[in-house]
Amino acid sequence: MKPETTDRKVTIEQHKRFSQSALWRLQREYFDKEGINAWVNQVPFYITSNPYIAACYAKIVLAFMKDWVKLHPEAKEHPFYIMELGTGSGRFSFYFIKTLLELMHDLGIKDLKFCYIMSDFTKHNIQYWEAHPALKPYIDQGLIDFALYDMEAERPLHLIRKNVNLSPELLMNPLTVFANYIFDTISHDAFTVLENKLYELLFSLHTDETNMDRNRPIQMDKIGVDYNIHEIKSAYYGEPELDAILDLYKKELHATSFLIPIGSIRAIKFLKKLCHDKLFVISTDKGYGALEHLDNLGHPSISFHGSFSMMVNFHAISEYFKNSGGDAFLQTPRRGIRTSVFSSGFKINELPETRVAVSDWVEKMSPSDYFTLHSRVRDHFTDYDLDTLASHMEFACWDPHIYLKISAKITSLLPEGDVETVTFIAKNMPRLAANYYHMPKTECILFEIGVFFHAIKKYEQALEYYRQAQQYVGEQFGLFYNMALCEHHLEKHQDALEHFKHAFTLDPSSKETEEWITFTEKALAEIK
Repeated sequence: MKPETTDRKVTIEQHKRFSQSALWRLQREYFDKEGINAWVNQVPFYITSNPYIAACYAKIVLAFMKDWVKLHPEAKEHPFYIMELGTGSGRFSFYFIKTLLELMHDLGIKDLKFCYIMSDFTKHNIQYWEAHPALKPYIDQGLIDFALYDMEAERPLHLIRKNVNLSPELLMNPLTVFANYIFDTISHDAFTVLENKLYELLFSLHTDETNMDRNRPIQMDKIGVDYNIHEIKSAYYGEPELDAILDLYKKELHATSFLIPIGSIRAIKFLKKLCHDKLFVISTDKGYGALEHLDNLGHPSISFHGSFSMMVNFHAISEYFKNSGGDAFLQTPRRGIRTSVFSSGFKINELPETRVAVSDWVEKMSPSDYFTLHSRVRDHFTDYDLDTLASHMEFACWDPHIYLKISAKITSLLPEGDVETVTFIAKNMPRLAANYYHMPKTECILFEIGVFFHAIKKYEQALEYYRQAQQYVGEQFGLFYNMALCEHHLEKHQDALEHFKHAFTLDPSSKETEEWITFTEKALAEIK
């Protein structure tokens, strides 16, 4: 019998300050290499890129803009800049802009101007956004600009379409910043408190030799982490706003490890410089929001999912804002994600509509509450009737992502569905279509809407959505076969024949298609 072999361990680095670890470089290389494909079945993003969370943010931001112009009437003369950090797929941007414009239209607001900045550190994503058909109308209206922005580097922030740098001269109104699932993926420092002593947590990385190529790890999830501690006896950062946080933790925490999201705080500090220290931040991520939740924790865990992420210490970010004269609203604890709101240069309570909107959409019916309820429906949707599924679609703002999960169930329930519910769903199909934001390697909602209308014998509508789907699904047998069936019912026999024949070239094994071709040819011959 051959002896069992074991892989040799390779040390990648030893005793490194966490924010200086090679892990962050590997993280950036991953996102730069993958581009938009990072969000295709790899990095989770739905939870912060759906119509519901976008609606929450839009209502808060509109309330904020209205409050601000009441206090500063001259603000109407200048656009409100809204910047999304680590935009990624662009889906959230699309839903936010669409919803904000709808709200402004419904309320008859015509005197507020805004510009939405989609930013990321990799140019691949910007190229994807610039070419995306769902974003094009907003780009053409000048509502969207793009910025190549590295949150870990303090460099000029250039707006590509306007060809100007974001600066205090440009930002006459407060800068609104969105940070969704981004604070968890940029650099942190790590610490331990034990018996009222503060220690720095130093990281060492190792992996199997088989996971190395050209002195680089191949897969991040195969990297092992070891920890060493080093006592801190003086001011660690040399910045009062930050060192006060460490002093608080040293005094109030007992036996725990915690992170300081230093990369995020440095980015916030830089952005504050650009906007006369008038900053309004909304962030949704996984993390901790209360001091007591930071106690009795083990060493930081790293979640790998193509890239990797950490739990965000929102409490530390809120303390940084407060120590700098700002304000914070932290959502009470929920399982999973949490939403937090921060301000610099003004207090949230000074803005009445903003205060109410934050209470309504961060605390009372937050994105995390929505996701908890949605997850229950998602996991058990096969048990629900058509009325329940229709209500959930309305609650979810007619989200294509959800409909794609439950479309087959909805179609199966249509024959016994009551007329009112079926009519309600049909009426909202245009809303579903309007929410379509295409991404690579994903199903097409337009095709599924066609299937819905096909199933309720609304063949003209079905055919129209099938035609719209063609640019996304391409040469797909089911598309041309379904189009031909609709054309048959509409007595468009020549069109039906052409599409049946095209479908047959895509799947010559289909006996049904072959029979339909023969039947349609006979029907055409009889007409002649």
